[in-house]
Amino acid sequence: SIATHRHLSSPTSHSKSSALFVQNQEDEPNSSGLSTLSTPLDRPVLAIVDLLSLFLFAGIGKASHSADGSLDIGAVLITAFPFVTSWFLTSPLTGVYSDDDQSESVVKDAFIKTAKGWIVAIPLGCVLRGVIKGYVPPLPFVIVTLIATLVILGGARVIFSFAEDFFVEFVN
Repeated sequence: SIATHRHLSSPTSHSKSSALFVQNQEDEPNSSGLSTLSTPLDRPVLAIVDLLSLFLFAGIGKASHSADGSLDIGAVLITAFPFVTSWFLTSPLTGVYSDDDQSESVVKDAFIKTAKGWIVAIPLGCVLRGVIKGYVPPLPFVIVTLIATLVILGGARVIFSFAEDFFVEFVN
């Protein structure tokens, strides 16, 4: 939090141990017993990667059903809307924008975090799409949607994690 960073950088900090205590409080539940929720605003570049991934999914789907393979951008945005909405609305609960774990397996960590959001948001997106369209999406659409979004979101987030690690190391 901003207050924590101010405390840590202020010249009146009492000791390193108190600074570490304050820093570690961010990782623990707050006074209400709830963990701090992370939103897309906490990791805006990653949120853009997710948005583009879901647009890519909708674009591929729309192009595959077009007679000549062309894209209607409006149709892509309408198709993506329920999935984008469900992804971002459920993200504080699923933790997809929380800080990354500090383990050795970037691929595994990125994919697990993606799966935690995917398992909630994409089925909800299918439901929202059904409500918007006025009918239950056919089972083949749901199956293809589940597989394609997991692959696209997971792949994009793995690439993002590698790029993020590279640039952090490069800058440091």
